[in-house]
Amino acid sequence: MKHSLIPRSLLVLLCLAAVSCKGREAYLSPPAGSYSNVVLVTETGTIEGPSETMVRTLQHEIDFYTRTENQFNVKIVPASRLEAELPAKNMVLFGLVNQGRIGSYIQRFIGDEAVRSVLAGRASVFKKMDYPVTGQLTLIVTAASADDLERAAVSEGELIRGIIEEENRERLRDFLLRTENVDLGKLLRAKYGFTLRVPMDYTLNQERPDVPGVELINPTPNRMLGVSWRAFDRDEATLADSTALYRVREDYAFRMYDKDVMRRDLAKFRATKLGPYPAVRMDGYWENSVGDYGGAFVTFFIVDRVKSRLWLVDCVVFAPGADKNEPLRELYAIAETFRL
Repeated sequence: MKHSLIPRSLLVLLCLAAVSCKGREAYLSPPAGSYSNVVLVTETGTIEGPSETMVRTLQHEIDFYTRTENQFNVKIVPASRLEAELPAKNMVLFGLVNQGRIGSYIQRFIGDEAVRSVLAGRASVFKKMDYPVTGQLTLIVTAASADDLERAAVSEGELIRGIIEEENRERLRDFLLRTENVDLGKLLRAKYGFTLRVPMDYTLNQERPDVPGVELINPTPNRMLGVSWRAFDRDEATLADSTALYRVREDYAFRMYDKDVMRRDLAKFRATKLGPYPAVRMDGYWENSVGDYGGAFVTFFIVDRVKSRLWLVDCVVFAPGADKNEPLRELYAIAETFRL
């Protein structure tokens, strides 16, 4: 099967079915462990030079306002131990394409045509899902020189983390929806005009025609997924108006979540997609104006021009003392099933 190549050190989607990592085909079970774990395979397994940069790139500190967390937990192993390493959900091979044992693995994994692209400076990041073990994501980050490898670890960092997160959410979503609350999904469609695939662990916590909005919840820790809508008759430039979107979420949170408030200086906005829809993502911190508690949230805004509605899909975590990254990843994975 032919694989695609994107110029200038971007993502290359590889079909590596003919390549095997000797001995690993014996693992019949999917990789275990957290989606936040990444096994980084380098030539020596030591944190120095470009490898140190790659570790920092993968860890990538996330600010949740009351505490910071690493996006990924990195275990670094030498190429000499690759075949003995138990399969992880996420693996990154990092090294020079033409040097050492890691280079031999990389050449075997990506093939001669891709090697020529690396040597010509046209590509440095390669992806293969379900390889070499079903359920495993393998990324290859490579270059022809140590300087180029260091540059790739920095310049392609956001791309690399984005690939891992996207595949994490897809695998997590498939796992969660093995048992689906189909009846609740049908109720949302019939009463409110949107669809959402709901895992069985989630229940309907609130229906609020006065807001208007609905809220689903999965407790311990509390993961809340809310959907709200309102009339929208302005031009598409409004999605670029962060002040207007902030006010929409401010009003929704105060009424839906028992007088929750936000801080404008902590809110961040960026253009993105939610499922198939162009969207604006808002990250921020909520706190209750009556009680002494708060947490992180992510909100997506989508415009439905057919029905002249602005939709708000809200992901809220309340987990005192616990990590926020994984429950937010779960909420995001479910939110991506939202359809008009």
